[in-house]
Amino acid sequence: MVSFVKLMQIISNCTSLVSIYIERAVLGLSVLNLLCWSPYLLLILNIFEKMVGDVLFYSVALASIIGLSSAYTISFRRPCRDLSPECLRKTVQAALPTIADGIPDLGIESLDPYELKKLQLKLPGGLNIAFSNGYAKGLKTCNVDYASYGGGLLETQVHCNLTIKGKYRSSGRLLLFPINGDGDSVIKCRNLKLHSLLQLGSVVRSDGRRYFDIKDSRIEHGYDGRVKYSMTNLFKGSPEMSNAVLDFMNNNWKMVAEEFGTPMVEFGVQSIMKNVKRLFDALPIDDLEKL
Repeated sequence: MVSFVKLMQIISNCTSLVSIYIERAVLGLSVLNLLCWSPYLLLILNIFEKMVGDVLFYSVALASIIGLSSAYTISFRRPCRDLSPECLRKTVQAALPTIADGIPDLGIESLDPYELKKLQLKLPGGLNIAFSNGYAKGLKTCNVDYASYGGGLLETQVHCNLTIKGKYRSSGRLLLFPINGDGDSVIKCRNLKLHSLLQLGSVVRSDGRRYFDIKDSRIEHGYDGRVKYSMTNLFKGSPEMSNAVLDFMNNNWKMVAEEFGTPMVEFGVQSIMKNVKRLFDALPIDDLEKL
């Protein structure tokens, strides 16, 4: 009769090979190549044969748990733990690259670069413009000016240098000018200010855990730097007129940006808010606090 202690020692010696045994046993390979040789080999084989169903079950369960955990793994780590404005500012600054890069397993898409497959906007004055085959970038390098939290209200302000590049088509009127364009565009916003107020609550979901819930939001923007436009073929077949309108846009960039830029900024803000909401929907509050 093999003692229990001796049997445990034998199993312990062979533990490191169990996973290999399972993998190759499924493939129908010889188990003799997978276990260390000992006088108790047949006994161990019988034990493994009886246990293999359970081992496979627990292996699959463990793999599922590990996979689920890795799906929620976020590289971001909070630089500090208190709720002081300076700590929150550092935390938001540290979190920006993670939010901007995206977390596919949580359904959080990349915002830097953000792919512009097709973006159609109807701007003031009846100007229609569509961007395609382009991208927007710069979010991950925004500078966080301040952040504060109290009474469920999260307030932040950032300054960003953003670039939008791609193909465009436009029709309508830009201030005094009729526009009928189809070409390449690059729009560079320097020192764009974004000020946000998020009213946060919490809800208990079916899993019994508490999640953040965005009750209300207000985001304002301003231009503390300048906007530079580079657009070809604003007037089809008329390079001279195209250049004249482009010069006007750049010489009066603030007027143009304030008149026509709001829908573009709002589109970007909506994309950011969608990612924040998905993060709050995916991770309970206590998990977020552990980051």
